[in-house]
Amino acid sequence: MSTPSLYVFVTLFVISQQEIGRPLQRLSRAPSDEFIKDRAWTKLAIRRMWQERKKMSHTPLFKFNYIGQKNVDILFKNESASRSGSLKHRYAWSLIMWALVEGHVKEGTPVFEASSGNTAASLAYMCNILNVPFTAIVPDTIEEVKVKHIKEYGGEVVKVPLSERLIHARSLAEKNGGFFMNQFGNADKAEEFHESGDFPLESANLFHEIIVQLESDVGQDVKVPHYFVHAAGTGGTISSVGRYVKKYGINTEVVLADTQFSIYYDYVMYGRFKNESGAGLWVEPGMAGIGYGPMGVARRGETTSMDAAVIDRVVKVPDVAATAAMRILREQGASGGTSSGVNLLTSMHIAATAVKPQTSRLVIATLLADPGHYYDTTYYNREWIARKFARHGGLEAYDCWYTVISECLSSGDDPLLLGYDRCPNGLLS
Repeated sequence: MSTPSLYVFVTLFVISQQEIGRPLQRLSRAPSDEFIKDRAWTKLAIRRMWQERKKMSHTPLFKFNYIGQKNVDILFKNESASRSGSLKHRYAWSLIMWALVEGHVKEGTPVFEASSGNTAASLAYMCNILNVPFTAIVPDTIEEVKVKHIKEYGGEVVKVPLSERLIHARSLAEKNGGFFMNQFGNADKAEEFHESGDFPLESANLFHEIIVQLESDVGQDVKVPHYFVHAAGTGGTISSVGRYVKKYGINTEVVLADTQFSIYYDYVMYGRFKNESGAGLWVEPGMAGIGYGPMGVARRGETTSMDAAVIDRVVKVPDVAATAAMRILREQGASGGTSSGVNLLTSMHIAATAVKPQTSRLVIATLLADPGHYYDTTYYNREWIARKFARHGGLEAYDCWYTVISECLSSGDDPLLLGYDRCPNGLLS
């Protein structure tokens, strides 16, 4: 027998001996009938989540005082009025519900999440309801008020460099037999987040809620916003609204408001940064909690939940201008965080440039996502702004943008156009 033939014979003999020694798999007999075990805790946990949904109710809508555009309503949905203080309350509810339904979180499962702070606080709140441990992996630049908020709901906090949050969260979950929620990759899997349905247990979808509120407001003639404007961190909220609008054929233009050194504008418009990192293009301080920069390549389902297919338009705004817009909001009695400034600036730009309806008011819906006091020591602090935004033109640029936006509130002009012409860009020009 030749060497190759001998090799084949020996190999087949070894395999056949292994197969002989291995017991054959058998099918269960028919008829058979069994219950899946250990579902009692999950059923109770889901009931508790629905009880929480009822308590959440609807966060309020309010009209921004925009005297320069008398035929335009900018409607802010005040998500800072949620039970854990931010937009992320409904998001965390939906993520937890998904994790329960699909069996990722069971009794005693430690939950880990990478967050800039707001999602972590809301997840800590939800995990506290279920009595499961929660650990937040946050950037080492996080505002201490956010750390305090997370701990108030029983969460643990681990600080790491901004770009390393996902790596550490995944590693800690694996080492501790826990579940890494990964809001950046799993927002679209939290199906209830973007589905309404007609069931008595009401959806947590944000745009569904806006439509319900406008429909029930007898003083509101326009029942469907012409535009929905919002910034993005994970991309989950704007994508959930976009999916809702597209699925139900709603005539609302979904506008992503992006920060200056975020890659999302180019990701959505041109399909860039799916295979290359934009980390080297990021310029600090950014707008905390929003934009995509230092985390490397944007991989949908892994590091981002941004769905470019459901976005209609993208507007990119300067970070220092958005910071000035935060101050404008606060002076108008609507103190909000970083995304609120980006949202206001973008909404004013759209209001100034849009073709107005002939027979109705133009309605722009946007969000006040979290409270301004989270940022008292940072984006509302002139010394901090002078230091952190030095490369952007410092206080000279900040004060210039504040003046421009203030003027445009009265005149109705486009603040982005005027600010670009008048305000310094520092070393970034």
